[in-house]
Amino acid sequence: MLKKSELKTLKEDTVLALGKKLPQLYVCRKGVVVGQVDIGQINGEEVVIISAKERIPNLGKPEPKHVVLECRISILPKSSFVVGKLVRLSGSSLDHILLFVKQELVATAALVQNEEGYFLQIKKEN
Repeated sequence: MLKKSELKTLKEDTVLALGKKLPQLYVCRKGVVVGQVDIGQINGEEVVIISAKERIPNLGKPEPKHVVLECRISILPKSSFVVGKLVRLSGSSLDHILLFVKQELVATAALVQNEEGYFLQIKKEN
């Protein structure tokens, strides 16, 4: 979730804090959550492991004065969507994350990490 006031002030190099741990990552198909993944690195390559297949029709509504910020990292081939399967992401997946609010592209960002936690650094606003 993101405050509506923060959404209006998004610009290049803005940093959005995600916390000490990455938020849960979901696989969506046609706007419905159909599974979960865990992200990591193997031999310097970004990978995800399909950790669960489950339908979650609604993740809940945002708090008042907030909007849901949807971050799209990659498109997974349907054939790769098998629990326990390791899927390699393209080399630039975490440097070119698409940010959407209500199905509208609002920015692109890169995932960055330091000793304070994980962040999305805005690269380009739309």
